Amino acid sequence: MGNRIRDFNIQIINFKFKILSLEFRISSNIAVCLLSVFIAYCLLPIACHISFAEELKPVKIGVVGPETGDDAETGLMTLAGVELAAKELNDAGGIDGKKIEVVHYDNKSESQLTQVVVQKLVKEDVIAIIAAPTGWSTFGPVWLANAAKVIFMSAGSKRHIGRSGPFIFRNSLSDDIGTERAIQYAVDKLKYNKFVIITSMRDDETSLQIGGLFRGAIIKKGARIVSETHLFMGATMEEAIAQLKKDAKGAIDAVIFAGDDAAAVDVLQELRRQGIKAPLIGGDILFTDEFLKNGDELTVGTIIYAGFFPADNSPVVSRFVSEYKKRTGKEPGVYPAVAYDSFMLIANAIKQAKSTEPVKVRDSLSKIKDFQGVTGKITMDTNGEAMKQPYILHVVKKEKGVGFEPVGGE
Repeated sequence: MGNRIRDFNIQIINFKFKILSLEFRISSNIAVCLLSVFIAYCLLPIACHISFAEELKPVKIGVVGPETGDDAETGLMTLAGVELAAKELNDAGGIDGKKIEVVHYDNKSESQLTQVVVQKLVKEDVIAIIAAPTGWSTFGPVWLANAAKVIFMSAGSKRHIGRSGPFIFRNSLSDDIGTERAIQYAVDKLKYNKFVIITSMRDDETSLQIGGLFRGAIIKKGARIVSETHLFMGATMEEAIAQLKKDAKGAIDAVIFAGDDAAAVDVLQELRRQGIKAPLIGGDILFTDEFLKNGDELTVGTIIYAGFFPADNSPVVSRFVSEYKKRTGKEPGVYPAVAYDSFMLIANAIKQAKSTEPVKVRDSLSKIKDFQGVTGKITMDTNGEAMKQPYILHVVKKEKGVGFEPVGGE
């Protein structure tokens, strides 16, 4: 009996020991867990600091265009517009603290070199590429950008490229909209009804396109085309305009001219020599100092559409013009203005996407509506084309010479 009691007591002691051992292990595990939490808490600021540092790595945007060679002026104006936009954005703190770095290469307007520099930009992990509106700069990189899933935006090209792929965008005033608005003003405000069209064949592709758009706009407004001719097609300018006048059979309200500024001055001289006093209506290719200087008072009354007007006294345009002059010593034209807006559009898309992943930024860029740029309010359509309204300008006499001014109500 005594042995049984002793054995029973031993079992009880062993049981209590096991309980105590279990409690110790549990306490030890809890202590380890608490210690781990404490260590993680202490290291949290360090981890956050590392993550924050990574977030502050510069976002890269590339620029491709001619910086030397025949088209260097256009390429350098494009670059200047982008760099000004980058400076302003970075000076204001960037995008949530992220600085944007501009990486640019000179393609000298050469096909093969364009491919090389675009591949360099892709390897440098640029999120987007902004291209000067010169031939190879705009068309050469398209397939490479799409393949690499890098956003590509042509800043100012007159040719549609938006349908070339999901990552391709174009920021430029559409001639479709420009011609329609110019004719709308001529018909509705000036009550013009009888138009003649003169198309210069020096640059037949561009001129034929602009001439065709003006033709369509006139028909759409219900006005009349009473005569039409093409220059540099065998007949002299004198003969072509004489025939134009004969076919019109009477009054001419306005002369539509599809061609460059140099040819426009020659046309005006011949029109006036043959007694045709109707004003010229043309595209933004006539918005040059050379047109005003060489044509002088002959240009008075000329109506054009334009994508940018540096004398606009709105705060956003005035600030841009002032800062560009400080930076370059020159007044900005349409190319630096469009380049500036192109950079800001991409930066805005990055901010809205809250990401630097190109696909997300592309989707954000595609949805931009009424973005206020220096070239007006911009909305991107489903084809990657910028939709915006033009300035309608006319040439007027000034104290010294002649100059462009917005028409009434603009």
